[in-house]
Amino acid sequence: MIKPKLKNEVLLFKGLRFNVVRRIYEKDDGVFERDVVVFPEAVVVLPFISPDEVVLIKQFRAPLNDYIIEAPAGVVDNGETPEETAERELVEEIGYRPGKLVKLGSFTPTPGYSTEILHFYYATNLEYVGARPEKYEVITPFKISFSKAYEMVLNNEIKDAKTALLILLYSALRGG
Repeated sequence: MIKPKLKNEVLLFKGLRFNVVRRIYEKDDGVFERDVVVFPEAVVVLPFISPDEVVLIKQFRAPLNDYIIEAPAGVVDNGETPEETAERELVEEIGYRPGKLVKLGSFTPTPGYSTEILHFYYATNLEYVGARPEKYEVITPFKISFSKAYEMVLNNEIKDAKTALLILLYSALRGG
């Protein structure tokens, strides 16, 4: 199978957190266009306070105009590695620095319209150093047993897809 050739890209919208471009592709039988949300790489981290206790957050999300339960997460800044971002986001959002950070994989949450790649981690050996949330973030961290978080995913109480996938993936990798 031959990959279509990118012929041109036009900026349609420049936003605070993302841009939208129109990509024009060429393939054997003609040309087609796609609008693409250009979003940076990001991380999501499942931080373990103890072998069966994690820290999650309740965060206000403007697109939903409501709070949702999530694992700490954030965008990889220019010049930063995903691991550095994971450490920074844990400190900012929940106030803990990880002693150990383990990568579980990378996923494309919305490949039909976005360039975003999410890097999944879990963190252990946490040291409390104090939270430093961004001024636009409305976050409340809370501790919960991993088994209860898993149950919340199964009961659709955790609706955030990245958090649900992270919890299910970690559960599967540790043997259920």
